[in-house]
Amino acid sequence: MPPLNIAIIGSGIAGLLAARILREQHHVTIYERTPSANETGAAINIGPNGIAILESVGLDRRRARAIPVARTLAYNKAGAVTADTTLDYRREFGADWLFFHRADLRDELLRLATAPSEELGVVGDPARVRWGVKVVGWGSGQGDVENGEVVLSTGEVVRADLVVAADGIKSTLRPLVLPTVPNIHPLPAGSSIFRFTLTRAQAHAALGSWPGNLDRTQPGCITTVFAFDATERRVVIYPCRDFEVLNFAVIVPDGMLWPATAAKIGIGAEGGRWSADAEKDELVEHFRDFPDWVGDYLRAAPIPGLRVWRLHHTPPLPSYIAGRTVLIGDAAHAMTPHQGQGGTQAIEDAEAFRLFLGEHVTAEAVPALLRDLDRVRRPRASCIQANNVQARGRKSAQEVHRFRRFNWTYPGIVAEVRRLNAEAGVEAGGVVGCGSGSDGGGGAAAAAAAAEGQMDDEEKREWKL
Repeated sequence: MPPLNIAIIGSGIAGLLAARILREQHHVTIYERTPSANETGAAINIGPNGIAILESVGLDRRRARAIPVARTLAYNKAGAVTADTTLDYRREFGADWLFFHRADLRDELLRLATAPSEELGVVGDPARVRWGVKVVGWGSGQGDVENGEVVLSTGEVVRADLVVAADGIKSTLRPLVLPTVPNIHPLPAGSSIFRFTLTRAQAHAALGSWPGNLDRTQPGCITTVFAFDATERRVVIYPCRDFEVLNFAVIVPDGMLWPATAAKIGIGAEGGRWSADAEKDELVEHFRDFPDWVGDYLRAAPIPGLRVWRLHHTPPLPSYIAGRTVLIGDAAHAMTPHQGQGGTQAIEDAEAFRLFLGEHVTAEAVPALLRDLDRVRRPRASCIQANNVQARGRKSAQEVHRFRRFNWTYPGIVAEVRRLNAEAGVEAGGVVGCGSGSDGGGGAAAAAAAAEGQMDDEEKREWKL
């Protein structure tokens, strides 16, 4: 069969991995609005469900300077250890849990999408990237979503057999794919996150000794200090870049932010910026009741380099598809970092394009293949979104990880489609993998109700609808 012409909008995790998978059989072009591959942000952790997929397409963890996690350590604000667990994640879940710097992961995904096929040992042509090009809308006809036409900032009209909208939480394409669906824009999640990183030398200077998190002779460790009170504050610390950098993610409720900070990130006003440079004094003040060593770290936050983001998420959507177009990643299911599943779900989305590899794939088959993708990916990601909201308020480290087994156990798109096809008696709108017997059972009803527009008043308040 002739290859499809595929347009991928966005070069984040979801878009680049989708390109890596689709390049083996099709002609792939990535359209990225930024002028280069420079990545902002700090570290990211990818669960075993995502790492298994990345390894299957050639992830080079040495290039990506990834660190395998073996230990999780939790404290309360008095400094007492509330959980200390060491686990062989590959044995338990089939793959490692890895820490990355975001820039390193993106560089590796860009290599996998665009490197010569001979270098990767794969068939097909590399994906092409057009930098500095923004999608501004669809063409002028009524059937443009069905026909896969998008209009670029250059004035060009791109016609593709498949359009993959991977343009992030502020997606231009989401409201165009779902023009009649209300409440599809990102919503404030009620909390904000301060982010910064410290080099090995900076971390040593802050503590006066080498932090355990940066000890290469010890298992990779993620440390979380919980307030375990109504504020739901927490400090999350883990290494990246082959133990050369220590990453900090510090979460506070929006109501605690200093007025000037709140104004800078759009609290109390429509629109505006979601992030800004942060004040170190404010960060330290919010955590004065935490252990002294936490304060030592916070006082070491570099200026410039300390930023604050207002967290947002999107409600579960009733569909990810329209005609020849599909939403993936944060464009489809943006979520807060309480379970560390945002990047991993983007990877699962991209893996779903394995449905488009094979002799059966034609331009005419695209809408049907997207329907298969949607009936697997949307219920699962919606379930994790709902569970993520519940995880925000957990009062113990064990509860925070309540849904881990469901999150980290995923057989892939082909196996899930086969399973659904074999289950002739499955109810319409059933939630894949979220049955009453799963760890995520509590989130299943919320996800299904959200997808069908049947949330009750309490659930709507949770999503701020």
